[in-house]
Amino acid sequence: MPGELAPIFYLSPHADDVAFSCAGAVRADVLAGHDVTLITVFLSGAAAEARRAEDERAAALLGCRHLCLDIFDSPDRPEIRGRLGVFVPFGPPHLGIASEVVARLRWYLTKPSIVRAPLAVGAHIDHRIVHEAARSLALIEGHQLAYYEDQPYSLTPYALGRRLVGMSAQLRLPDEKPGQPLPGTQRATPRAERAAHRDSYRHWPLMRSAPPGVRFLVCQRLASLAYAADLSGHRPGRTPVLRPQLVEVSAHQALIADAIAAYASQWPLFAASPQALHQQLQTYAQSLSENPGVYQRLWFDESLSLEPRPAG
Repeated sequence: MPGELAPIFYLSPHADDVAFSCAGAVRADVLAGHDVTLITVFLSGAAAEARRAEDERAAALLGCRHLCLDIFDSPDRPEIRGRLGVFVPFGPPHLGIASEVVARLRWYLTKPSIVRAPLAVGAHIDHRIVHEAARSLALIEGHQLAYYEDQPYSLTPYALGRRLVGMSAQLRLPDEKPGQPLPGTQRATPRAERAAHRDSYRHWPLMRSAPPGVRFLVCQRLASLAYAADLSGHRPGRTPVLRPQLVEVSAHQALIADAIAAYASQWPLFAASPQALHQQLQTYAQSLSENPGVYQRLWFDESLSLEPRPAG
């Protein structure tokens, strides 16, 4: 009906990604009157039901619907080889699962819709698959598409800037200040960037169980793989034209903290407490604007603003 708000679908590669990355933006959309649905794409393994319950709890807190596609997580799929096989460039081995994601999402995404998908910072192949699937859907169906910054991966210095370069993205910045990159998009030398990525991993609790020497070597290897994967480009297609937009989420901080805490199986991988993880994310969010307040940033892809293609 004329004047009716378009539904919004937040695509989460795994249970926790949307809540950690953009819970405030979800809540803002709900309060604005949109019909908001959180769709978790990959969920499998022994902890699947516990993670599903965490996801449902977070969605209830945020006031949105929840769906899960129940597609196998990367460790349970045949194209992934070894634990480090999740940090690889997107390529031909992943086209089959990406097509499956597109096919399943088309059952739920009504037209016209607004889609929020991961920018795929941090090089996890599941994030990249959902990113590429969202681009395909937006082009085929004419959805409006914006990307959220994957957290906590965007907290790693240079990771966001490296991903934008890997996408060959053209940035549309109406208020751009010459010579000053947007907050969080800085770059450095390859050596400095790999070292920053390595040190970020080393401080995560999930790595601290390993002896210091082993932890250093594993994190160094992970950093090298993630560095290369972040710089890998899109499959052939339109060059992304990205317009960043800040969403103020200052009023939603208590709710964001509760949503993070809902993932009791996941926040311990990244911080000593849910409050500590929330503080890290809040500090980053405060750095995104010169104005006081807490913000989350979306990147609108204006290269895909097409009318739906006719059938046949």
